[in-house]
Order: sequence, then structure tokens, then C-alpha cells
Amino acid sequence: MANWLSDLHHAIRQMKKAPGFTFVVMITLALGIGANTTVFSIVDAVMLRPLPYFQPQRLIEVQSSHEHTAESSNVSYPDFFDWRSQNRTLDHLVSYHDTGLTLTGVAEAVHLHGQVVSWDLLPTLGARPELGRGFLPEEEKRGARVALISHALWTSQFGSDKSAVGSSISLNGEPYTVIGVMPASFRFPVSQPQNSFWTTLAVDDESASPLIANRSTHFLSAIGRLKPGVTVAQADQDFKTIASHLAKEYPKTNTWHESASVRTELTVLIGDTRTLLMVLLVAVGLVLVIACGNIANLLLARMRDRQREIATRSALGAGRARIVRQLLAESLVLGIAGGLAGCGLAFLSTPAALRLIGDSVPRAADAGVDLPMLGFAFLVSLISGVVFGIAPAVIASRVDLIATLKEGGRSDIAGHDWLRSAVIVGQVALGVVLTAGAGLLITSFLNLTRTNPGFNPDHVLTFVFETPDSRYKDSRPQFYRQYFEKLRALPGVQAAGGSMFLPMVDDEALLSFENPEQPVPEGLKPHADFAPITPGYFSTMQAPLLEGRDFTDADGMDSPKVMIVNEAFVQKYLHGKRPLGKRLKPGAGDGTGAAPPWRVIVGVVGNMQHSATERESHPAMYLPASQLPNWCCLYSVVRTSVDPRSLEPAVQQLVSALDRDIPVTEVRTMRDLLLLQLSQPRFAMVLLGSFAGLALILTVVGLYGVITYSVSRRTREIGVRLALGAQRTTVLGMVLKDAAVLIGLGIGIGIAATLASASLLRTMLYGTGSRNPLVLSAVCLVVALSAFLAAYLPALRAAAIEPMQALRME
Repeated sequence: MANWLSDLHHAIRQMKKAPGFTFVVMITLALGIGANTTVFSIVDAVMLRPLPYFQPQRLIEVQSSHEHTAESSNVSYPDFFDWRSQNRTLDHLVSYHDTGLTLTGVAEAVHLHGQVVSWDLLPTLGARPELGRGFLPEEEKRGARVALISHALWTSQFGSDKSAVGSSISLNGEPYTVIGVMPASFRFPVSQPQNSFWTTLAVDDESASPLIANRSTHFLSAIGRLKPGVTVAQADQDFKTIASHLAKEYPKTNTWHESASVRTELTVLIGDTRTLLMVLLVAVGLVLVIACGNIANLLLARMRDRQREIATRSALGAGRARIVRQLLAESLVLGIAGGLAGCGLAFLSTPAALRLIGDSVPRAADAGVDLPMLGFAFLVSLISGVVFGIAPAVIASRVDLIATLKEGGRSDIAGHDWLRSAVIVGQVALGVVLTAGAGLLITSFLNLTRTNPGFNPDHVLTFVFETPDSRYKDSRPQFYRQYFEKLRALPGVQAAGGSMFLPMVDDEALLSFENPEQPVPEGLKPHADFAPITPGYFSTMQAPLLEGRDFTDADGMDSPKVMIVNEAFVQKYLHGKRPLGKRLKPGAGDGTGAAPPWRVIVGVVGNMQHSATERESHPAMYLPASQLPNWCCLYSVVRTSVDPRSLEPAVQQLVSALDRDIPVTEVRTMRDLLLLQLSQPRFAMVLLGSFAGLALILTVVGLYGVITYSVSRRTREIGVRLALGAQRTTVLGMVLKDAAVLIGLGIGIGIAATLASASLLRTMLYGTGSRNPLVLSAVCLVVALSAFLAAYLPALRAAAIEPMQALRME
């Protein structure tokens, strides 16, 4: 222990003796360790931390699926009830789906986000209310209106009054009894922390009974808890068997849902972001490797100046192990110092990274540089100290005592140029890999920004409000007609319309339909995206009407039933034939309880993207909202001649004048929604681009240092060459040739590694291949020019050496 303390004390003295060297090493390490800590904090929050529930490893998610296509989907209520009663592998199975209700009877009506769940949500999660109780089994039945509220809602609307439990509140004009308050830390689902309440599926049973009985309506998510000792694979097989039996029993509705898949809840939550985070983690790890390579080269160069010191220690009896330990202690101290600086950098960079990522990655908002992350940074510091210090320490311990202790003599530490060269080749190769990845993501992101979404997002304001059944069940079409007339009359409004589902909000519905010209069994009906819309919606979005007409106010309940389809629908289901006048039967009723009516196609509209990262357009059907009066919530879209945000107060005032108990929510511009969709690709592009830039800078600095060191060692040789008549251009070419060999080898290895690893980025790219030759060529050119510039400066210095001065140096 005393020896180690002595080594550490000596290491600190060495750092003080060479402040410039120490500063360069600390900055280099701080960049690498800070970037690694930032990325790892996000990876830890998203992928490594367990879900905040009891024994989260036993929580699974069940999805309906099609056996041959392996496509997963949500589940219908009847299928869920059968899954719950027939499975043998779960203690509990809970269904849930998003909902939104308006809290009235308070100072100002508030729209709340919530979940409709089955009664055993809390037993499944192992959670308990902070106040009150959870749901009871009988509270799933029709007529039971009970709710659990969040701690935030209890604080903001009830003043943290304990008497709120047992009180009645008005949600969408209906009375609900508050049975409990959840703890402040409770979130369900984890990806939706804004939820304010949880109520039971009795709401669906009462307000829309077809949802409970309809086996074709798949909109529920299902989470379950494995029985002790049961594996995910066993549960998966259990539910596949149940789904297969249901497909045979209900062929009309379950033919396309004849299988099921079971995965851990954490796996489902992470989803496609796993690839993104792993790519970033590998990339930032490579940056640290490059940084360690630079420091290793610096240490090798510094050991040349300390050869006499090391030789003297050896002559006084210090063994090789003792010398290695001393030099390694110095490296560890440098590593820890760099790690401390890296933690400071991570504190600054993590919030910036989280702002960049937004809500595009679940649980990322929980990331931060906390105690575990400091421990991670300390561990990385120690590992880095060993990585960049071990080779120089071992090489330096092999001193030639006689040669070194001679006056002016030096041992052959300098003879390990092959190691420095190998480090540079590796750095250039890694720089090519990272820069190529960044180049591909930049190209992909530019492709996304240039993609035509099928509408014009500029100068469009969007918002939403709900018209509850308790007041508008029979008068909804009249209300919306009056509302849109007044909305279009507002100053600065050019056009206005509404849609049940809006592009760029990750919300859509699939609806099957019947085509009399292509009859198929009931269970094999084709399906397409579906949206009720109002007249003027397409013109407001400036989506091109390719054929036929738009909906008008004349398309009401008593008029012929009509529909509009998009271009993708015509191509896929009508095979490009003239669609106008064709009769189809979408599976959407008109709210009267009658069977869905036949509808005539009166128009064809261009394809509108549901999301900015959509790879192909989906077939879509649009129906007049006035012929579907049971749809109580429409997004409003308003095209303006002024700043869209400036209309928000006028819109709020208009809706409040029509009904003061209807709050307007989710006020955003369409451009904001489009940019929000691009947040994850932008996050990947910026971070990987930053890492590639940092790697390139470190590589250039490392190459500059190695060439400069090589020139300093060859000063006498160069002086002799010049004295014997060599041209300065010859010396310049000689140095550049040596550098070109290293650069060429590095680029060649980097291209091979890039091509070998190209598949890792495939799922993250849009409009470009993972082996884009133009991108790879540009990357090679950038790396080669940067490296050449780093080598050219010391080469010029070599060519400018004065022969006589060089010959006197030794």
C-alpha cells in the first residue's frame, strides 16, 4: 500500500512538472469520457434501468399477430376477455388504451389525458395508491364510473385535500367517483407521464357498447404478469395456442389474427430505439479509443525524454515490474483527472442531448449524470488509463542501460515507430467508419426534409377539443357546422377543416371494407387507413384532389353515403382502374346501430404521409364526419395568412363562446408536428456527426503529432541528405510519402470495416443505401485531405531544416 501511495505521489509530481502535457491529456480524455458518460446515461435510462414496478422482469406485453407476415397488432375486447380467461401462464392480464376526458365543475375546464384499464391494473404492476384504494372486479361492469387520479392532478385541482377521495368529479359531463390517489412516482404507461387519471373499461361498455362486443376492432394494448417460474417462451406458446383456437372458432374476424406474440414489457417499450442507442454507444466508444491512441502516442514520445531517468532507476535497482507500476500509476492519475473533467463536460452536454432528443425516445427524459453515472465515468477513467498507459510503460521499461547512460545516448524506445504507426492507421480507419456513418445519416436526414408529405405544412395551425356525448350526441353535426363557419370567418383565416386523425401525430385507425367486384371470405377482407373528415379539410391541407370532388355540407345523414380514397388505395385495391362511382362498404356504422352502408367513391386525393419517416404510402379511406355523428373528437386545421400562433387566442375565445366547458388543447403548428417527427433522426444525425467530427479532429491531431515526432527524430538524417545535395522538395515528398502510406492503409481498412458493418444502419436510413458510393467517396476525400493537411505542416518544417544546424544537434 505504501508503495502505491508513493507511486501516486510521484505521478502527481510528474503532472506538475509537465503542465502542458497534462493539460492536453486531460482535455483529450475529457472529450472522450464526457461523450461516453452522456450517451451511457441515456442508454441506462432507456434500456438498462428496470421498469418502476414490482418484479418488472415478470411483466410482459401480448399482441395479436398474423402467423405468416409476423405483423403484430393490438387486440379486441372479446379476444382480450378470452385471453384473460383461457391463459395458464399469467397471474394477471390487463387491457388498456388512451383516452381523453374533460374535467368540468372547476374554475376552468381542463382536458385530461388518461387510460381506460381493466380492474387488476394495480395488482399486475404491484402498485398501491397513496390514498384510497384500487379498482374492484365489479367495477368493470356497465354503470361503474370510478377513477384513480394522479398525484399531480390531486395537487393542482384538489389542493392536496385528502377528502378528494370519495368525492364526485365531472368528466365529459358524467359523474365519476374518485377512489384513490396514486403516488407522485407512479406512471402508467411509462412512456406517457402526462396521464392524470385511470378509469375502468366500464366506460367503454357504457358509452360505446359495440367496442366491447366487436371482435374486429383491435385497439387495446395488453400487459400481463408471468406466474412464478414461467418463462416468456412458455407464455408465448400459450397465447399462440389460444389465438389459433379463436381463429378457428371465429373465422370471420380472427383469420388475420390467428397467432399472438409475447415479449417482455421493457423490450416492447424500447422498440426500434435499441438500434439507435447501440449505434451511438459503439460510436462514442470508438471516439474514446481514438483519444486513448493519441495519448498513448504522446506518452511514447514523452518516454523518449525520460529515458535517462528510467535508466537511472533501473541502475539503482528498480526492476521492470516496479518501473511499469510507476508509469502505469502516472497513467491512472492522468485518466482520473481526465475523467473528472469529463464528468463536468457530461453535466453540460446531457441536458443539451435531452433537448435534442425530445420525446422521441421513451424514458430518455429520466437520464442524468447521477451517482451511478459518476461511477461509470470513474470506471471508464481507470480503464482508459490502463489502455493508453500499458504499452508505453512496458516499452519504456525495456531500456538499454549502457546506451542510455552514455552521454547523449538514447535507447531504442524510438525504435517502436511501428506501434505509433499502427495506432495512426487504426485511428484513421475508425475515423472513416464514424465519418461514413455520419455521412449516411446526414444524407438520410436531408432526404427526409426534402420528402413531399403530400400536403403543405406551412401556415397551418392545429388543435383539438372534444364534444362529449352527454351534451352533443344528437347535435354534433350542427355544432361542428356552426363552429367551422365561425372559424373560417376569423381574420387571417384562409381555410379550415377537421379530421379525426391528423398526419404527423402517430395516431391512425385501420378499417376493413368490402368490394363487390372482389368478394373474399369475411375474415380476409382488405383494410385501409380510415379517417372521418369535414368539408374543406383537403383544401386547408393543400392536399391535391386528383379526381372527382371534395365533401360538401350537403353530404349529411340523409344524403347518399360517399367516400374519398387516396392514390395508394386506387393502386393497391382498384389496380389503377377508374375509381369514381365504384361502390364499397367500409366497416364504419353511422351511429344508428344499423349495418355499415354501401358508399360511392366521389373523389381521389393524393397520398398524405402519416409520419415523416414513413417509407411507403398506405391506402386510405376518408368518410364525411357528418355521416358518422358518433365520432366526438376532431382535430381542427386552419390555414392562415398570418403567423398561425397569433390565432391561438381567437380560437380559444371562439370555442369558449360556443361552450365554456370545452377546453382547446394540443395547439401546435403543422410545421412543429413535422419537425417533432424528425427529432429522433435529427438526434442520431447530430450526435453521430459530432462524434465523427471529434474523431476526425483527434485523428488529425494524432497524425500531426506522430509526423512531427518522426521529423524530430530524423533531423540529423535530413540534415545529412540536404548537405549531400538532396532537394528540399525531395525531403518534403519523403515525409509526405511516409504519411500517405499510413493514411492509405487506414482508409482502406476503414472502408472495409464500413462495408462490413453497413447493415447496422440500414433501419435508420431513408432514401439512401447503407453502402452509398457517393457518401463513401466523399468521406474518403474528407479524411484524406484532413490527414494530408496534418502531415503537410511538419513535412514543410522538415524541408526547411538548415543542414549545419541539424548536424550540430547531436
